[in-house]
Amino acid sequence: MDKPHIIYVLSDEHRGQAMGHMGDPNVQTPWMDRLSGQGASFSRAYANCPICTPSRGTIFSGRHAHAGPVTGFFDVFKPTAPSTATELRKAGYRTAYFGKWHCGIVRDQVPASVAEDATRRFEGGSRNRTPECFRAGFQDWFGFENLNQHFNSSIYELHNPDPTPLEGYETDALTDKAIDYLHQYEGEQPLFLVLSVTPPHFPLVAPDEWERFDPGELQVRANFHDSPEMRDNLATYYAMIENLDWNIGRLNECLQNQPGFENTLQVYFSDHGDFMGSHGMFNMKEHPHEESVRIPAIFNWPGQIPEQGPVNGLFSLVDLMATTLGLVGSEVPVWSQGQDFSPLLRGEDFNPPADVLLEMCGSPRWNLGMPDWRGFVGERWKYAFIENRIELL
Repeated sequence: MDKPHIIYVLSDEHRGQAMGHMGDPNVQTPWMDRLSGQGASFSRAYANCPICTPSRGTIFSGRHAHAGPVTGFFDVFKPTAPSTATELRKAGYRTAYFGKWHCGIVRDQVPASVAEDATRRFEGGSRNRTPECFRAGFQDWFGFENLNQHFNSSIYELHNPDPTPLEGYETDALTDKAIDYLHQYEGEQPLFLVLSVTPPHFPLVAPDEWERFDPGELQVRANFHDSPEMRDNLATYYAMIENLDWNIGRLNECLQNQPGFENTLQVYFSDHGDFMGSHGMFNMKEHPHEESVRIPAIFNWPGQIPEQGPVNGLFSLVDLMATTLGLVGSEVPVWSQGQDFSPLLRGEDFNPPADVLLEMCGSPRWNLGMPDWRGFVGERWKYAFIENRIELL
């Protein structure tokens, strides 16, 4: 079998319940639904450590936050640590990264072009340049650290010491960049490309044309704390997801019309969820509740992954690297802590794990309501032990 191209689309803070094929009554996600229907989508996929940096470390290392190369919110991806990118490079892949990284902030890596800028073009966020040694082995780099400036983003391209501004809304602009790269790709190597966008992470803002929801008409979850503010937030959150879905569609249309990309494995997932009004919280994750730890996990590979739609099995982000390597026929390294779900995705016999380890490791502790904790979730129950000796079941 020829090695396929691999494309990850990684969003931030998209809870797994908020997709059409997962039963959300409000949001319309036709492209996510199509990729699921023509492939597979885990109905119970989990972020093992539901906060940006350690979760992203788990995504690209196949190891839990407490035992991996990124052990907390203020950590970096260690230069000596292997990754999905280094493993796929061994298998002959070219690697490219577009968008949010948030695993390489070094405080003094802000160039003069940013620090001394008087135009406000680089205002807000962590505009630090990611040193090459903290890029986890990715070769073609078009990334940034952590901006949360959806209409004022910028990226560092390749080895350029100065950032390039992005025009318009971040999800649209990054998708444009990735599509341009695909159009120009002429390499003989199979490609591993990551498109990582910040939305629907806060701030809750979307282009005007996507704000179609009437907040008062939204059907909300039973644990939603109802208020006009919460409904407004949820309406914009859905708008950001629908914009993301449209951009996934643009990316797919590019692949369908790009010679050489007929054989492509696509994976869509998020680094964690968000309460978004449930339990009275929004713009918040960090806790073991389902809205925080449940994520999308969609796998699509025509001719290799049968059309299954939602599938059972307790999948989590620590399994992503092993499953990707298993799907493309590469050996899963012994240091991986994840399980290879490729047999399940192919429709073969498979025994999924009985439970999934969940934790908060290296919390940023912006307040006392953000403790570290550890727990697990199984088919029926979830247990968590909080560092202040509170237990949740």
